[in-house]
Amino acid sequence: FFQLSQEKILKIMNMVKNKEVSIEGALHLAQKELYAEKDSQDLLTGSQFNFSIYKYKHYRWQKRILQIDFNTKTIFNIEKGIIKKQFPFSQVKACEDTERRRFSIVFHGRQDYELEAVSLDDKRKITYLLSRVIQSNSYKRPAESCSGRPAECDVIHEGLLDLQQNTFTSTEWVK
Repeated sequence: FFQLSQEKILKIMNMVKNKEVSIEGALHLAQKELYAEKDSQDLLTGSQFNFSIYKYKHYRWQKRILQIDFNTKTIFNIEKGIIKKQFPFSQVKACEDTERRRFSIVFHGRQDYELEAVSLDDKRKITYLLSRVIQSNSYKRPAESCSGRPAECDVIHEGLLDLQQNTFTSTEWVK
């Protein structure tokens, strides 16, 4: 509640004072304002998110922690407290939504990473965060997004491209 700007706090307090909203309603409104404010300022910059996931390895699903760190711009695969893999944001190419709680992270120059979230809500959050990573990669120059290896990128030599905005988990270009 106190992370809001002083003027927004006063506005909400005045609404309670004028009996326009209850105390519970004020808390709900403050929380809503906080999320809207954070989203508009891109809360993701400087944030770190941890999710329990399962990774398929050696014919069975193994429990891991998927850490998406916007401070270091890196995705970490953590097993039993030890960082097993690190993936810079620049290597993330796409996120494919598959059945139920499963999804795949597609990388430039690496094998796809098939994972399963603990819950559908976690899967939704992970795919949202990954879509933000992919969006930030699309704003960079094409050579940067491929980590200096343009031969591995899908190259279109000529023609017009349109960005398809209605996709949630990845950016798609339509010729």
